Amino acid sequence: MNSPVTGARYSRLSAIDRMMLRVERPAVPQHVAGLCLVEAPPWPAAAGELDMDAIRDRLERRLVRVPELRRVLRRAPLLCGPPLWVDDPGFSIEHHVHAMPVPAPGDETALLETAERLLRDRFDRSRPLWDLWLLTGLENGRVGLLFRVHHALTDGLAAIALVSALLDLEAGAADPPPTVWRPAPAPSGWALLCGNARDRLSALGSVLVHPMRTARSLAPTVGFVTRLLPDLNAAPRTSLNAPIGTGRRLGVLRLDLKTAREVAHAHGATVNDLILTIVMGGVRELMLGRGESVTGLELVVVVPATIRNPAEARELGNAVGALSCRLPAGEPDSARRLDLVAAATRDAKATQHLSRQISTLMYGLLGWLSVLGLPMENHQRSINLQVSNLPGPEVPLYLLGARIEDVMPITALTGNLTLTVAALSYHGRLNLTVIADRRRCPDVDVLIAGMRRSWAEMEPEAHHAPTRVPDDSS
Repeated sequence: MNSPVTGARYSRLSAIDRMMLRVERPAVPQHVAGLCLVEAPPWPAAAGELDMDAIRDRLERRLVRVPELRRVLRRAPLLCGPPLWVDDPGFSIEHHVHAMPVPAPGDETALLETAERLLRDRFDRSRPLWDLWLLTGLENGRVGLLFRVHHALTDGLAAIALVSALLDLEAGAADPPPTVWRPAPAPSGWALLCGNARDRLSALGSVLVHPMRTARSLAPTVGFVTRLLPDLNAAPRTSLNAPIGTGRRLGVLRLDLKTAREVAHAHGATVNDLILTIVMGGVRELMLGRGESVTGLELVVVVPATIRNPAEARELGNAVGALSCRLPAGEPDSARRLDLVAAATRDAKATQHLSRQISTLMYGLLGWLSVLGLPMENHQRSINLQVSNLPGPEVPLYLLGARIEDVMPITALTGNLTLTVAALSYHGRLNLTVIADRRRCPDVDVLIAGMRRSWAEMEPEAHHAPTRVPDDSS
C-alpha cells in the first residue's frame, strides 16, 4: 500500500505485505497465481516452438499499462522506514516471460501438474516478483498461461487487475506503440529518512490533536482482540490441520455462474454462501473417508474479504480482512446446509468488523512471531481451512489475439492449513480450485467428488425454486 502520508511519492510495504515476506519458507512460497487455458493462438511458431522473442516484445509493449510490474523490492536504510517498491533499473522481460512444454498427453491433469511444479519455486527478490509461463503441448493446440505474483506485491483482487491490464478486450486489438522506458530514480536515503520522520510526526500529531477520534478509531480493534482471545483455541481437532510440506495437489470444479446465482438466491443466500456449502459437502466426505466423525461438527472457516475501494484496485500491496465463520460439516443435506451457511455468514458480517487496523494488527503479529522463531501459524488452533472468492472479468479477455477460455485461481498454503479453496468467476463461469498439501491430502479427489455431488444435489433448484433476494448483491 502507499505510504500513509498524503502526497507520498513512493509505495511502502504495509505490515501485511511484510508478513507475506517473513512467513515464506522453501516449502511454503507465498504466490498468488492464475492458470488460464488459451485457445489455439495465432502466433507464429517455428518447428512447433513459440517465437518467444516476438511474444516478449509484444508483452513488453503492454507493460506501459502495468508499470507496477517493473518495480522491485528495496530495503530502506536504518531509521528510514519500511521497505519500498522502486523501478528496477536492470529490468529485462526475459527474466519474467518463459515457455515450458506440458508432458503428454497434454490434458488437464498434465497441465495442473506442470503448473504445480512451477509454483514450488520462490522468486528471486532482487528482481520484480512476478513471472508468466506459456505452457505448450496441450490438446487441440491450446496453450496454458500461468501468471504468478508474490503475495507481498499484491492481493488476489489487485492481481486480477494487473494481469487483466496485460491482456486485451478484443481479439484484434493493436499492440501499443513501442516506447522507451526509463526507470525513475530511487529516493535517496535522506529522502527516505525525512519521509519516515514526517510519517511518524504526522501520526503522532493526529493522536495529540484528535485524541477522541483516535480512541474511536481504535475501539473496533480493541473489541476485535477481546473477542478473538477466546477463539484462539476454538477450531476442532481434525486431520485438516497439520504441518505442511513441499508439493501440492490441484483440482478444479467448474460451475455455471448464472445457475449458481439462481440456486443461491433461491435460498436468500449469496454465491459465496453457495461456494462454502459446496466446499463443506466435500470436506464432509473427505473426513468420513478418513474415518473421522462429523456428527454435529462445525469447522472454523476463514473467508478473506477485500477492504479496497474501486479507486485502489491497482494499488500495490494487500488490502484484505477476513471473516471467521463456524460452518456445518455434519449436515448431510446440501439444501439444508446452504441455509445454515447463509445464517452463519450473516451473523459473522453483523458481528465482525473488517478494517485496515485489524488486518494490520493480526498479520503484523504473525510476521513478527515468525521472525522471532515462533511460527505461530504452524501451531494455530483457531482456523480449520480457508475459502476465498474473487470476482473476475465478466467479458472475455485475449492474450495477443488468442481468447482466454478458462481461468483457475491458485492461492498459497501456509502454516498448518493442509488445504484451501479459491473461487473465481470469469465470463459466465465459476471455477473452484482446490489446493492441497500433497503428502497430507493424497485423497483430495474424494474432496472434489464430494463437492461435485453437493452441487449436483442443489443444481436442479435453479429451475423451480422461488427466488429470495439476499442482503448481499452477490
